[in-house]
Order: sequence, then structure tokens, then C-alpha cells
Amino acid sequence: MKKILAAAVLAALSVGSANAALSFSNAEQTTEISQSGFLDLFDTNLGTLNSVTLTLTGGMTTTIDLSNSAAQSQTARGTGTVDLSFTSSLAGLDLSAVLLNLTATTGLQTLAPGASASFGPLTDTDTIALTPTAALFGAAGGGTFSISCESFSGLGVSGGGGNVAASQTTTAGCGASIAYDYTPTTNKVPEPASMALVGLGMMGLAAIRRRK
Repeated sequence: MKKILAAAVLAALSVGSANAALSFSNAEQTTEISQSGFLDLFDTNLGTLNSVTLTLTGGMTTTIDLSNSAAQSQTARGTGTVDLSFTSSLAGLDLSAVLLNLTATTGLQTLAPGASASFGPLTDTDTIALTPTAALFGAAGGGTFSISCESFSGLGVSGGGGNVAASQTTTAGCGASIAYDYTPTTNKVPEPASMALVGLGMMGLAAIRRRK
């Protein structure tokens, strides 16, 4: 029978994995960020690992200020972006191709001459699920590995004829979770027929002893 380990299950069953988990989520910090967290390896004493699902998450919150320096009204849109890249301490786990793209926009806004306005908090989140090679994650007794992320944030203005300036205050954070699909190790139980033969043998021995 196959099992999928949730965080509480593995924490209860695995050994040598204190202060670790199958998920973590970092609080958002002012960009640029560099964050890390730890996940459990699969304890091969529990059974045979069939597959792994590694999920990476990210979120951003931004406030965008727009200012119109023109002598006439201007319509413009401010767009904040945060790209999150990931790395891992686990040998063989290459996350260099993973990039979460987060975007938050003010939408089109019309500003009066000389006016300024603030928009936010504006938010966005993104998630990607990976199915890496299961063999990378197994170790007798378990263990831990780290997932790290870094941000690359930016701000752009569309419209306004070059007369609208923008500034932003942005925070971002990342997290990860892992699920293990495995077949538990079980001790073989004697089949009913085998147990019946053993029972008959015991009865025979008892009868022989009584005759003697």
C-alpha cells in the first residue's frame, strides 16, 4: 500500500530529523531578499520511496506611488515585479531553471496636473510543483536539506508621456513543501495455509507424546 507523507506523519515516524519539517514559509521582508528554510529527507527505514513532489512558493506585497509633473492630466500605470530564483543544498537537485514571476499593478490611473497618489498594498503569489528524481531524497535515518531563494525586483511605468514618476515599497518571501509517495516496509506474516500446517504438526507431536 502506498503512502504520501504529510508533515505531521513524517515528524512522528522519522528519526534523526529534529527541528526539521516537510514545509516552511518565510515571512515577507523588504526586497531584495535572501531567504532559506529546511526540509526533511525521506527516511528509507520507513519503506521504498516511489516519487517526490517538491512545491516552491513565493509572494510579494507592494505599494506604488505615482507623481504627475505635467501641466495637464496624465493617465499611466505603475507595475511592480519580483522574480524569485531558487537553489538547494541537496546534491543533484538543480533549481537553476526555476523562476517565480510575481507582478502587481496599479491599473490605469489618471492624475491631475502636479498630483501624486499612492496605490496599495498590491499583492501577488505564485507556486510551482516539481517532480525531481526520488533517489536524491532518500537516506537511512532521514536528515535535512535546505532550499534558498533570492529576489530581483523592479518597477515600471506605462503611459504618462514620460511625465509620471513612480516609486515603490516592496516586500517578498518564499517557502517550500515536499511530499513523499512511498511503499511502507512490512514484515511478512505467515499465510493461513502455512499456519495450519504448523498447527497440525504441533497436534501430531502432542499425540505422540501422549502415546509414550
